[in-house]
Amino acid sequence: MIAHLIKFTVHPGRADELIAFLNWDAEVAAADEPGTLRFDAYGVPDDPDGVYLYEAYENSEAFQAHCDAPPFKKFVTDVSPTLVAKMDVLLKSAEALASNVLSGR
Repeated sequence: MIAHLIKFTVHPGRADELIAFLNWDAEVAAADEPGTLRFDAYGVPDDPDGVYLYEAYENSEAFQAHCDAPPFKKFVTDVSPTLVAKMDVLLKSAEALASNVLSGR
């Protein structure tokens, strides 16, 4: 299992738009991407313009399938350029060392 953790700093007042997009992306992942194990967005109360995305995939092929899906393409072309002021990748392709997802198999 591989995971990514990303912090998006959203342009002021635009967080709701990014969250709406991420909810749609999560719905598509649940319906059409069986290798996507987690796709979770989090907010921190004292950081209204910060949105954290945690995503986990069975393997690199599952992550590539996510990248090939319509939401990812829309994120790259439309969402990121208009809503995201800064993107910090906190974890990139991290390998799981322990997980309730892995232990359930």
